[in-house]
Amino acid sequence: MKKKISMNGLIKIVPLAILCIVTGMINPVFFAGSNLIDLARSVSFLLIVSVGVTYVLLGASLDMSIGSVMGLGGAICGLCLVNSLPVWLSILMGLLASAVVGIVNAVLIVNCRIPALIATLGTMYVARGIVNVLTKGEPYYPLPDEFKVLGQGTLAGIPYSVFIAAAIVLIAHFVIKKTSYGRSLMAVGGNREASRVSGINVKRVLFYAHVLVSLLAGFVGIIMAARLSSAQPNAGDGWEMTAVAAVIIGGTSMYGGYGSVLGTILGCALMETISNAMVLLHVSVYWQKITIGIIMVAAVGMDTFRLKKIASK
Repeated sequence: MKKKISMNGLIKIVPLAILCIVTGMINPVFFAGSNLIDLARSVSFLLIVSVGVTYVLLGASLDMSIGSVMGLGGAICGLCLVNSLPVWLSILMGLLASAVVGIVNAVLIVNCRIPALIATLGTMYVARGIVNVLTKGEPYYPLPDEFKVLGQGTLAGIPYSVFIAAAIVLIAHFVIKKTSYGRSLMAVGGNREASRVSGINVKRVLFYAHVLVSLLAGFVGIIMAARLSSAQPNAGDGWEMTAVAAVIIGGTSMYGGYGSVLGTILGCALMETISNAMVLLHVSVYWQKITIGIIMVAAVGMDTFRLKKIASK
């Protein structure tokens, strides 16, 4: 078992190492301190969102609304800040708005039995529409300096977001591995009906997962607003695909019941390193989207092949 885990980790680390070395050889700026700090910050943003996506996928569900929830969380927070509300209250309002979307998703999926893809695509458009109505397509700014510290501050040269992401990862990993909720989530993802028969409250397990991913998405939207010194109406656009791809690359199954938060770290690092490398190598943004699409299809294909291989044994 340990050998299998080591091989899985090696398969993810080797491409990342090769990509870093090749990019650094072509453009030495890749290894510049400022670029590595920016890369760490980008990875931390994606990682925070992807932790929530990991929980949802482990439960054999899906959430395509996270990009719009990022925009909503940042927009609500920005709206409160430009209207002179305290920073803590503005952040709380952004998180509450994000949590509401998560609750709606959970109710639609768990109680109304609407397929997760359809339900979250619907809330994705609703949330983005609310952002556009509120902002009228214009960013909220200026934002107070005490708020901008959240996205721009550093400790020993390391962005605060890196420490926040590390704390979230540790907590999320502990919950999955050491708590009854984590075991229930894995069981629900593995076999929902068997979990229900064994006494697990499937609805509650999935409810918490969907609220969590929305909360984390909204939180990243708030941090991004602090980083950019403005709440942008298009914040989070397309992030749902990037986050799902990162989680699948990290080893979490699209079909539930298999994966880990620690694997998600490598998936996020690989996705953001690819993006960073393509920018440094002056690759068109359109090709970047094509690359992400190819990576996601390949990752899902590998996951499907793995499941078929297990089923054949």
